[in-house]
Amino acid sequence: MRCYPVWDIRHEGEYTSVIEVLLAARGMEAAELSAGVDALAGRAAALHAPELLADMDRAVERLARAIAGRERIVVFGDYDVDGVTSTAVLLDFLEKVGGNVGYLLPDRHDEGYGLQPRGVELASQQGVRVIVTVDNGISACEALALAHSRGIDVVVIDHHQQLAALPVAAAVIDPNRRDSKYPFPGLAGVGVAFKVVQALSGRFLDAEARRRYLNSLLDLVALGTVADMVPVTGENRLLIRRGLQVLNRTPRLGLRQLMLAAGYDGKDVDTMGIAFHLAPRLNVAGRLHTPELALRLLRTQDQDEAAALARQLDELNSRRQSLQRQGLAEAEQLLCPEDLDNDRMILLLGESWHLGVIGLVASKLTEKYARPAVVCSGQRRDGTYTGSARSIAGYDISAAVSTCADLLLRYGGHPAAAGFTLPEENFEEFRVRLLEHARQHLTPEDLQPCLQIDLMLRPADITPGTWAAVQQLEPFGLGNPRPVFGARSCQIVRAQAVGREASHLRLEMRCGERLCRAVWWEQGPLASRLRPGSVVDVAFVLQPDDYRGASEVQLVLQDMDLSA
Repeated sequence: MRCYPVWDIRHEGEYTSVIEVLLAARGMEAAELSAGVDALAGRAAALHAPELLADMDRAVERLARAIAGRERIVVFGDYDVDGVTSTAVLLDFLEKVGGNVGYLLPDRHDEGYGLQPRGVELASQQGVRVIVTVDNGISACEALALAHSRGIDVVVIDHHQQLAALPVAAAVIDPNRRDSKYPFPGLAGVGVAFKVVQALSGRFLDAEARRRYLNSLLDLVALGTVADMVPVTGENRLLIRRGLQVLNRTPRLGLRQLMLAAGYDGKDVDTMGIAFHLAPRLNVAGRLHTPELALRLLRTQDQDEAAALARQLDELNSRRQSLQRQGLAEAEQLLCPEDLDNDRMILLLGESWHLGVIGLVASKLTEKYARPAVVCSGQRRDGTYTGSARSIAGYDISAAVSTCADLLLRYGGHPAAAGFTLPEENFEEFRVRLLEHARQHLTPEDLQPCLQIDLMLRPADITPGTWAAVQQLEPFGLGNPRPVFGARSCQIVRAQAVGREASHLRLEMRCGERLCRAVWWEQGPLASRLRPGSVVDVAFVLQPDDYRGASEVQLVLQDMDLSA
């Protein structure tokens, strides 16, 4: 029954304070927290100066000149939440200060990731003088060379790794440039875009107006940062924490309607709410339709349009969930036990898998089998395959994919995720080389699924008070995961399958003297195996019980083991 063969329990036994145990595991002292100091952010106060980013002075000069001269500027974004929020941030500012600005967003299915020569040609036909790429551009060498030949200046605003020589550009702003001396490389694309606005706004706004305006952008910054799963450490903690405050009071009509569609009527959104409810509804625009739907929702000033767009995204998200389930089921059928025994990476090809869900299928396979997963599709029918990759801690999938650069048409990504396109005739060699790379760089121990449990919790501490204490460590994410607790010898009172297609497991358990409610997502089939009186050890995160109100908590199970 246990999903994770290994439970890495960091603290088992007596403890004085739940929060002190959690703080110690994260390198913080209780006194620091009460004083407002956040060790995960480095210090209590401010963000790093944007001028510390290489080429920032060049970017500010070129954009300020374009704004003043009413030169035509195009912001070229991306189709995911980070790319769309980055685009929204830049457009908002450039319009505010009188820039002559438009935008282009790539189509995931027709164009793929990043600025392509086709986009440059379109911009040239429109008389564009400056292209600003956001959340892409660091690897768009061919497109930027074409722009240079057309007399178009390009300002690159990106956060992806530099895997080759820098492209020809007026400026390349990226904390992951090889020569970068910026103190925090973990910014999302929207965080880098915000830094550019922070630097450029000093040319156009007085100090007080600038402070208020920059604050007003932080809802978008929080959305893109959480959605892109960058480390929730350093500056990102400050951006997300303040951004959540702005988000929950946002005047943006589209965001307010999206929160209603996601079930946040009168409830505040936290990082989990962004990651599991808002971000999927924004991402689905680029996955199944066009990313312009998400951008319009973020920018609309019309209440009726905001409501209609939120409904459309909600409906698309339901369709995405169905396609994802279908793709995952087909992927599981292609997996051979021999491959899992022999290979240290999963690499699958589905000729007709929907391009909008291959990354999600890869993510689910990585989560289930504790190894990197690469999922490819030939859905375009143009003689190319498109792939999406997800990885495990300690294995840089973007670097692995880049070792096959000679076989690829396009590629890019992070250590944890990457994307690429290649001619179909190169696929077999790509498969062989990537599997061999994994064999050379991963050990069997690296592939052992392991659940980290912060603390085996006393039943008396399964309370709203513990949940409230945990919230002091928000925001959660990569680098600061939501605390996972454990409890031993809990007795099953009732187990039932619930939800659509009875896919989820709902439990009542007696933990010590306390009767607890629990849910385990996607584990509905276990209901028939759990009899009243069964004794189990459980691993879980705490959250308020939406059915019984904030005065109660429920256990969201991460794993379960029948007690010996």
